[in-house]
Amino acid sequence: MPDSPITSPFAPDLAAVRAWLEKMIEATKFVELVTAMLALFCRMAEINAELARRLAQTRRKHPRSETLERLSRQLVLPLNGIVTVAPAAKDDDAAQPPKPPKVRRPHPGRTAPPSHLPRVPIPNPVPAALRICPKCGAEMKTVGHSSCVIIDVIPAKIIITERIDETVACPNDDTIVSAPVPPAIVERGKLSDTLIIEAVADKYLEHQPIERQCTRFARAGVPIAPQTLGRSVTVALDLLMPVAKMIALQTRGPGLLGTDATGVPILDPGVPDGIRTGSIWCWTNARWVSFAYSAKGDSDCVRAFLGGDLARTVQCDGTPVTSFLERSGGKRPGCWSHGRRRFVDLARAGDLVALQALKIIARLFAVERASTLAGENAEARRLRRIEHSKPVLDELRTFVDEQRDVIPPKTPLGKALGYLHRQWKRLVLFLDDGNIEATNNRRERELRRLVLGRKNWLFTWLDEGG
Repeated sequence: MPDSPITSPFAPDLAAVRAWLEKMIEATKFVELVTAMLALFCRMAEINAELARRLAQTRRKHPRSETLERLSRQLVLPLNGIVTVAPAAKDDDAAQPPKPPKVRRPHPGRTAPPSHLPRVPIPNPVPAALRICPKCGAEMKTVGHSSCVIIDVIPAKIIITERIDETVACPNDDTIVSAPVPPAIVERGKLSDTLIIEAVADKYLEHQPIERQCTRFARAGVPIAPQTLGRSVTVALDLLMPVAKMIALQTRGPGLLGTDATGVPILDPGVPDGIRTGSIWCWTNARWVSFAYSAKGDSDCVRAFLGGDLARTVQCDGTPVTSFLERSGGKRPGCWSHGRRRFVDLARAGDLVALQALKIIARLFAVERASTLAGENAEARRLRRIEHSKPVLDELRTFVDEQRDVIPPKTPLGKALGYLHRQWKRLVLFLDDGNIEATNNRRERELRRLVLGRKNWLFTWLDEGG
């Protein structure tokens, strides 16, 4: 191997390669020549495989799907010598029994509208011109009606409420009493509690920025300043803060914890680019869900949420941020959705070895699905996993070890195999406890609304906004 690279594998200089080849031939260094050229070709093959994968992703015109059946049909750009072919994949397919033909069931028809909604009858009489019989000229009489039920909406109606405060006086002396003012979110404010609650729900559930809400009110003929609505929403949040703290306390209580985080852009004039990235952490424990903001995506937010009790079982992905939990005596169950995700990308690019790994992992998800449909408790789920999931994991472990012996570790497939190898002890912890989930998908689902809403508000102002 030469001390310096012959040329860049991203943009090869053919003249430099030719000059180097001539130099090595004159020096009769054929072993070094072959070794260096093989290294160059292997590196170029890795880059081409990665470019093929990216091109396959770019050409997709429909939403990405991780369904195994669709991945099997989406093997694109099979480049010989670059995409690794698994010879045992056909044998596995042949061993599987043929799928029964799909039975096309009749459509159930239109579902009935909700019964709790009020029904407003709208008469639709026959016009007078059509009530005359075209044959004899007599006026036709009503013989019946047919009903067509549809779901309608009445647009929001903004009104002005005027509270009339009564004052009473004693006829015998100077005692005067006025009606007490009912409690309000903003005392003596111009916005009602109902409007403020709707604004809070629109901002934090539907992720509609305050300015956009004010634009909608202005379109309805009611101008409301963004400063007024924003301050009212802030007061409502202050009132809800004790409830949020109580939910966080319940989430932090005994039970299986789960966490995941996503980044949020933070506008900060104090940084060079004017924007930095904060983190929103989602925590779950049974039915409780709590969110926490962190200026940095490090372990400080995790420690702050857990307090002094670090020897907990916390399900998360393979991030090293929470590795300190294991050093403190806790456990970190892994996520099989993250374990299969790299194989999904490779299968889309045409890698049949990755597809074979996905077929094995799919059997783990089938066991979990069967347990969910059966409504099993934690102990029954654990026994089912020992009986059905453990043999699948043993097969997958053998598959990973065999492929890691022949797949270079720095290739995309090698990195996918390496993730399973490094995270294996965490990925198999769900065998020991039926309460542990096989994936971390619940936390991702809780964060999904925030991630989708992030496209609306784009960024927050300093850490206070986070």
